Amino acid sequence: MRKIILSWLAVGALLSCQQLSAPEETALQQPETPCGTLMVNLMVPGAPETKTPGGSTSEDKVNTLQIFVFKDISESNHTLNVKETDKWISDGSTALTLNTYMGKKRVWALVNAPRQSFDNEQALMTHYSKLEENSPTNLVMVGKTLVDVKEYNAAASLGTPTPATITAYRLGARISIRNINLDFSNTSLEGCNLDIKEVYILNAVNSVSLAGTPRTIAELGASSACWYNLEAWSDGIPAAAKDILGDRGNLNLSIGPNKGTQDLNRFFYVYPNVSTAANDNTEASPSARLTRLILHAYIRGAAGRGSGDNLAHSEESYYCFDIPKSANVTSIEGNHTYDIESITITMAGGASDQPDQRPKYGKVSASVTVGQWGGHTTLTYEL
Repeated sequence: MRKIILSWLAVGALLSCQQLSAPEETALQQPETPCGTLMVNLMVPGAPETKTPGGSTSEDKVNTLQIFVFKDISESNHTLNVKETDKWISDGSTALTLNTYMGKKRVWALVNAPRQSFDNEQALMTHYSKLEENSPTNLVMVGKTLVDVKEYNAAASLGTPTPATITAYRLGARISIRNINLDFSNTSLEGCNLDIKEVYILNAVNSVSLAGTPRTIAELGASSACWYNLEAWSDGIPAAAKDILGDRGNLNLSIGPNKGTQDLNRFFYVYPNVSTAANDNTEASPSARLTRLILHAYIRGAAGRGSGDNLAHSEESYYCFDIPKSANVTSIEGNHTYDIESITITMAGGASDQPDQRPKYGKVSASVTVGQWGGHTTLTYEL
């Protein structure tokens, strides 16, 4: 269910057509053309989601808003849709007004993105947003609408402002883990603890166009420049991207001995990845591949209680999850959530997070919810 979170901005004294020289608005080229005034109202689907360790997330928060008005000339050649005006606000306001010429317009909203300058609609649509521009309280969102601007002149009491309602969608997706369940019962590890040290993302696509068009399979295979964490955690990743791709420190979370549940509640944000299981690759060179979630843990304790051996045991273990892995949901899409409600660990994982070190034995069951914020489709899979 979509929830309108933004309200109308009080109009007050509106500018006339002769007052278009404000610094935040581009000068218009045809002063003889009758003008109108747009009143923009923004909508963001979905309500604030659940909590992170640092407190409540604000995944629908608006920090900055930039509106672009382009002429509506061509649906197929967007370079012909030249910019008439734009306006930027950074005070958290949820609506704004701006003057433009009468007629049909293509109106775009950029939310929480760095301030931009575009001469035409094509330039906006093909500009790439970087993953590090996002945070849990500053998710980049984009929306557009078509509107027919009518004449308005406040001084002459002529007409009314033209409303433009824009629904903004998140360019990125969220991956989360809610809790970890441990059950070593009736195995050779019975009696051991699972100490969780890290949880992080590998194979994160680092950019998407402002039009929401993901990087293609060809682009993903052409260069490592489209990727962060290409099957290995890199120190070259921007710090802001690291913050939303993993907890690489010592989490010091322990489950057990033998059985138990640990709330994890970790949230990660990624950009769309069109790779599917059919074209997944684990080569060192750039190629299409699935985004992966890594759980790094240690298995410790007095193992072998079932046999009476009670042997001291210490083993490093990595658990790797391909996101997503489902017959119906094959790739990561923008404005979707990939929420792992629970993971049950029953045996040891692999010796490393590298793809050639997959777990040789054991079982991991996961119940996963996938869907747009505000609506979910439930998936179940077993690795």
